[in-house]
Amino acid sequence: MATRADYQISSSVNEGLLEIILTGEFRSSSLEKIKKEVVAIEKSVNVKNELIDIRKIKGHPSVTEIYYFARSFPSDRPRINTALVDIAENADIKLFLETTTLNTGLSFKFFTDIDAAREWLKNSKANENGI
Repeated sequence: MATRADYQISSSVNEGLLEIILTGEFRSSSLEKIKKEVVAIEKSVNVKNELIDIRKIKGHPSVTEIYYFARSFPSDRPRINTALVDIAENADIKLFLETTTLNTGLSFKFFTDIDAAREWLKNSKANENGI
C-alpha cells in the first residue's frame, strides 16, 4: 500500500480482477499523482478488468478536473474495463463520467453497488473471451 499524507492506494488481483481502493482525502494537487500511481499499478499486472473503489475517500474532483483527468491518460495505458464504485450521494456525476470516458475511448462504468460493478466486469470478461 502506498501511503501519502492525503490519500492511500491499495491494490490486489483476485481471479483476474484488479481491485484498487482509494482512501483518505482528495486534494486537487493529488489528482495527477493518483493517476500516475493507478496507471503504474495497471501496467504491473496483466488483467483486462479493474474495480476502483473510491467510497472511502473524502472530497472529489470538480467536473473540470474530471474532464481533464479522463482526457489525459497516457497512450500506453493498458486497455482495461473499469468499474468505479462511489457512494450514492455522488451518483449525480455518473452520466458525465461515463460520457467523458466514452469519448476518450475508455471502457468505464460508474456504480454505487460493488456487487453490480463486479457483475458488469464479469460479463465484460466473458464478452472479451467470446463466451
